[in-house]
Amino acid sequence: MTTSTKSFSGNVIETLAFPTFVQVAHNLVAAKFELMKFAPAKYILDIALANGQLRPGGHVIESSSGTFALALSILCSLYDLGLTLVTGPLPDVVRWRLENLGAVLHAICDSKGCKGGLQQARLQALGELRSSIPDSFWPQQYTNPLNSLSYGPIAERALSRQQKIDVIVGTVGSGGSLFGMALVLQRENPKLEVIAVDHNKSVIFGAQPKRITKMCREAWTMLGVGSGIPMGNVNFELCDEVHWVPVPKMVQKVHDLHRRTGMLVGPSSGAALAVAEWRAARAPSQNVLTILPDGGVRYTDTLFNPAWLHNYNQDLIRSWSRPRDIASLEEVSQDWCRFAWGRRRYRDVTGSDPAPRPAGYDP
Repeated sequence: MTTSTKSFSGNVIETLAFPTFVQVAHNLVAAKFELMKFAPAKYILDIALANGQLRPGGHVIESSSGTFALALSILCSLYDLGLTLVTGPLPDVVRWRLENLGAVLHAICDSKGCKGGLQQARLQALGELRSSIPDSFWPQQYTNPLNSLSYGPIAERALSRQQKIDVIVGTVGSGGSLFGMALVLQRENPKLEVIAVDHNKSVIFGAQPKRITKMCREAWTMLGVGSGIPMGNVNFELCDEVHWVPVPKMVQKVHDLHRRTGMLVGPSSGAALAVAEWRAARAPSQNVLTILPDGGVRYTDTLFNPAWLHNYNQDLIRSWSRPRDIASLEEVSQDWCRFAWGRRRYRDVTGSDPAPRPAGYDP
């Protein structure tokens, strides 16, 4: 790699690895990422290259349809590494970006008969592909502790801007960003309040509502928040409360943010912002930090498409000004729900241990 190429790559990496901090309200700052999963993808690949798990010119294989897939595609292109991605259904713009960057895609669109849904089906396919690609490296974003550790420098930047942060609000996918940043922020403020935001259909925090809206049922696989399988980077004992935000609320907040600021973000960002704005308004003297993990480009055919939105008119006319406090996970419903987790172990809240990690995990 020439000096000019290294300089160019360095600029790209700096731009993608760190967020822009946006003042949303007088006591609310949003860490707005261009590509949030770039930080853990880079951290994991760099360490693998340094310790020999991944050799120069080697091959990376991962299951991802979201921002981690795009981050790996960019980095493997910059690092001259091969990349195979096992994905779910992809919007055309996302498929084009991944393939344009050189990734080989294996799309799994049917999870019938597979306990754990589409994510489990993809992990099974990943296991088969790994055996056919000798010496391939698997980043294991869902369970790799380096995922959480990679967010430390981002939390430090947040602290350099705001010396004391009282509350952090973030959506939970793999669990890396919210809990990785919270661990660093808590060193400066042991009383830091950690608020996790999940999706009504997600199993991460043990809720399995029986009745949800059409939009929640049909659209949740595209959201980038929540999961149908357990996630190894979720730090339950660091979590103070959980909010389950319905998809219509996410969409309403995304549209509201664009109308106010012109910023185009995705549904995960809408979910986090809805909860963060509500929390900041309740305590004007406290400093709240929220994470906006996803841009809106991949959702141009859905969240910003009048024809697609028309399919969910009945859901979108509903509104929620505040969450409904619930006393047990059995009460999680299609509404915006809030539960005091209280930094407890998963077992202490649910009465059982988390479900076994799906076949295909071998951290």
